[in-house]
Amino acid sequence: MNKIDRQWYNSLIFLSKRSVDETFDKLRKEDPKKFKKYVEGETWETLKKFGYVTSMCDMPQIVTPSGLEQLRILEDMRKKESTLIVSVIAIILSLLAFAKSMGWI
Repeated sequence: MNKIDRQWYNSLIFLSKRSVDETFDKLRKEDPKKFKKYVEGETWETLKKFGYVTSMCDMPQIVTPSGLEQLRILEDMRKKESTLIVSVIAIILSLLAFAKSMGWI
């Protein structure tokens, strides 16, 4: 997962757990640092441009259905990346065990 995907994933995961009212009313007052990080700036504007998030009050949630689909794609990428890393580590450990059993180490 590259840097942009990671930013999108973190923003979408954070925003998917909050409603529009909670985010724009409570979060702005209670935690302006998080509000600025997730609701303002380049990442927010890009997500909004692609239609993954909305700030309309008639919608109950910030993340749109297409945003949830994007979040699923990013989660799948993250899981595959983790699986690949674990697989490589397992292969290296197996090769080390084989080398030790052959007396090479």
